[in-house]
Amino acid sequence: MSHQFPDHFSSVSERLSYIMDNVGFSREDRHMKVMVANDIEVSCNISIFLKRKKKKYIFGSRGEGSTGPGLQSDIEYVYQCNRTKVATDLSQCQLEMNNLLMVKDYHTHPGYVKLQWIRISPDYTPVPVYMEANIDDFTAIDSLYRTAVTNTLHHHLSTVSGPAWHHHGDIKEYSIDSVFAFRCSQWPQEGFEWFLRRRNNGWPTSIQTEKARKLGCFVTPAGHPHSFECLVEWRLSLSITERELTRSFEDTTMKVYILLKMIKKTYIEPYVGDAFPSYHCKVCMFWMREKTPHELWSNENLLQCLVLCIKHLYEWTTTGFCSEYFIVTNNIFDGKDYWSS
Repeated sequence: MSHQFPDHFSSVSERLSYIMDNVGFSREDRHMKVMVANDIEVSCNISIFLKRKKKKYIFGSRGEGSTGPGLQSDIEYVYQCNRTKVATDLSQCQLEMNNLLMVKDYHTHPGYVKLQWIRISPDYTPVPVYMEANIDDFTAIDSLYRTAVTNTLHHHLSTVSGPAWHHHGDIKEYSIDSVFAFRCSQWPQEGFEWFLRRRNNGWPTSIQTEKARKLGCFVTPAGHPHSFECLVEWRLSLSITERELTRSFEDTTMKVYILLKMIKKTYIEPYVGDAFPSYHCKVCMFWMREKTPHELWSNENLLQCLVLCIKHLYEWTTTGFCSEYFIVTNNIFDGKDYWSS
């Protein structure tokens, strides 16, 4: 990846890094934000521990420590339902749980799955359910006659944006996105390429990838925008691994990520609104950090790294294809049309 940059880029990069350190984006500031998010997460989970029905996570910019003055980042909560077991194989089903089997078929888009209802038979054998739509208000029959759980569980809340329930907090600077999700302890099968991917630059490390394998994934209530079975599809979410990787960013990497989000908010958001979310910036950072050498990500190269990331984003928008970092066949631009304008 050979690029020529003006000689003054290095000195300007160091000055910009210094300024960011002094306005709330230093390594210490980010560490403090992560500690606050962790404390809030722990205290919330202690308060709901006795009920044992759910667990709460803080994701997004505030969970990563990638927010700061002027960004007005939303708070993103994920509520994990603890009484439902999402399995990738029948052998993982548990007697005391509501069991759902993660399934796909030939027209299920990458990055999405269906959740088939599993019934425990009298001899304690898990049995997939077919042709029953009246188990509760949130089941339907899919194209292969499976009894699948619909993603309408959140309709009783006020406003829906994708899989998130959006409502304003008490402080005007931010809003709160609350996402209902099921947790699967297994890494999704279509994402196993991520573990086998050849990496020449040492990021992420083998320790990080092995930890990610054990974290599993979430499934959130949102179908693919182009699917004719959108109602019974659920989006695979690897937010917990994304948070771990983002928190591991070196100082310059995190600053580039923050600058990307600032540019997005200032120059792109006024024209396309929510059609270009900060998540695209995060995916870009993952790919660029993996593909470029560690030595590049230094304070004197801050502007160079930023320009490379912007060029990478621009290439995606011109082709209309942006590979999700963990599931490369999943085009996260699907359903978006801003690059054609």
